[in-house]
Amino acid sequence: MSRAFIFKGKENELPVSQKMSTDPFDGYYGDGIIEPPYNLDWLARLPEHSNMLSQCIEAMETNIDGFGFTLEPAFDFDEGNEAAEAERKTIMHFFEFCNFELPYSQLRRRVRRDLEVLGNAYWEVIRDGKGDIVWLEHIEGHTMRLTQLDREYTPVSYLIRDDDSNELQEYPSRKRFRRYVQIRDGRKVYFKEFGDPRLINSRTGQVDNNAEIPATEIIHFKLYCPYSPYGVPRWIGNWLAVEGSRQAEEVNYEYFENNTVPPLALLVSGTLQDEVVGRIEDFINDEMKGRKSFNKILVIECDTVGSTLPGENAQKSSLQFVPLSDAQQKDSLFDNYDKTNREKIRSSFRLPPIFVGLTSDYTRATARESREVAEEQVFGPERADHDFVINRLLFPAMKIKYWKYKSLPPQVNDFEIMSGVLDTFSRCGLTVREAREEISRLLNHPLSEIDEKSDWLNLPLQVYLAKLQNGELEIEKSASPENREALFLRALVGIEKALEEEHEY
Repeated sequence: MSRAFIFKGKENELPVSQKMSTDPFDGYYGDGIIEPPYNLDWLARLPEHSNMLSQCIEAMETNIDGFGFTLEPAFDFDEGNEAAEAERKTIMHFFEFCNFELPYSQLRRRVRRDLEVLGNAYWEVIRDGKGDIVWLEHIEGHTMRLTQLDREYTPVSYLIRDDDSNELQEYPSRKRFRRYVQIRDGRKVYFKEFGDPRLINSRTGQVDNNAEIPATEIIHFKLYCPYSPYGVPRWIGNWLAVEGSRQAEEVNYEYFENNTVPPLALLVSGTLQDEVVGRIEDFINDEMKGRKSFNKILVIECDTVGSTLPGENAQKSSLQFVPLSDAQQKDSLFDNYDKTNREKIRSSFRLPPIFVGLTSDYTRATARESREVAEEQVFGPERADHDFVINRLLFPAMKIKYWKYKSLPPQVNDFEIMSGVLDTFSRCGLTVREAREEISRLLNHPLSEIDEKSDWLNLPLQVYLAKLQNGELEIEKSASPENREALFLRALVGIEKALEEEHEY
C-alpha cells in the first residue's frame, strides 16, 4: 500500500490587520453623548492597511490645502486706507502665530486629513481674557464625540457686513447649541460649539457661570451625512474594497513566504524508515527556506522491499523526484480584483489616475486636462467650503471687515496659458494695475513693490504696451522694477518687437 507524507511548513506571523482598540466612550453613549455611525478608531487606522486610500487622502490634502492663502478686499475701499492696511497686518500676524508648535499650513492639512479619513475634523479656538481669538489648535478627530442638541434656544448675535455702510452690524437670532466631548487617558473634557455665548464647565458640560475652567470653543468641519450629526468619509461606500485588497495582499504574502506549492515531489518505491521521514520533514521545514538553502544536499535512505515467495530476489527501493514548478504560481494572485478595488477607492475621491501615480502614459495635454477637471470639480469647491468657514465664522468674531480670506490654487507655470489669459483680458481694457494682480495670482507669488501713485498703473495694458513700443516711455538699461515688469508684460501678451534689454531679464 502506498503512503503519502505531507511535510508542513512552520506557521509564520503575518502583518495582518489587528483588532481595533475598543471605543473609549463605551458606557457613555446614551448619557447625552451621540454614538457615531462608524467606529472612529477603526476608521483612523484603516489607511495604514490600504494600498490606495492613503495616496488619495494625501492628494486631497496637498491639492486643496497645500498652496497657502491670500487676502482679497471685501469691498472697494480707497488705496492707502490705513485702517485696511492695519487690519491686513493683524490678520497676517494672527495666522503666523496662531499656533507656536505648528504652522498654519499644517493646521489646515491636518484638518483635511481628518476630514478625508473620518468625515470629521476639529479646530479648538482659544480666546484671551478680553475675548479676542488668539490661538487655534487641532484636535484629533477620532477622540471627539458630539452631544445632543440643547432643548432650549439660546439668544445669539451674528456680525454681518452691511452693504451700504460697509460696517459690521449685529443681527439677533436664536440657536440650539451642542457640546463636544473628548476622552483622553481616562479624563473627559467638554468643549462648547463656536459662537456659544454661555459659560460652560469643561468638566461637566453644563452651563456654569462660576466654572473654574471654562470650556473652549470648537469649529466642527464635516462631510455631510443626512442621518447623523457626524460626518461620514466619502470613501465609506467602498470600505469592502479597502479590506478586500488588504486580504488579497496578505494571501500573496503568505503564498510567497510559505511556498504553497512545493517545487518538487518525492516519489518513493519501497519503504522509508521512520527516522528518515522525520529527517526529511525537518530538512524541509528548517533548511529549504531563504537564500541559505541553495546547494544543500539531503541524503535519503530507504529499505529494500522483501521477497514475497521463496527463491525470489528482494526488489530494490527507488526514489524519484518529480518537479512541480509548472504548477507554481508565477505571479501574484487577485491582480484584477486588486486593480478594480483601487479604481473604486480612487473614484470615491473623483481623482484622475495621475494624482495617485497609477499611470505613466499621460501626455502634456491629457495631464493638463486632468488637472483642470480635478481643480474645477474637486479641489476648487473644497477650498471654497473652507474659505466660507473662515469668512463667516472666524473673521466676524475677529471683527474683520475689510478683507476676505481666499485659499490659493496651484501655481500656473504654463507660459502659454498665462499669455492667453493676459492677451484676452488686455483686449477687454485690462489696466496695468489689474494685470499685475492677475500675474501675481497666476504665479502665486507677489510682484515687486511699486509706487501705487504712479499714473501708468491705471493705463489700459494695450495702451501702455503701445507707448513702450513707440518709444514714448523710456526704458533704461539699469532696469527698475517698473521696467522689468514692462518687459515681462510685453512677453506675456505676445509683443513681437522687443527691446535689446529684454533678453537680459
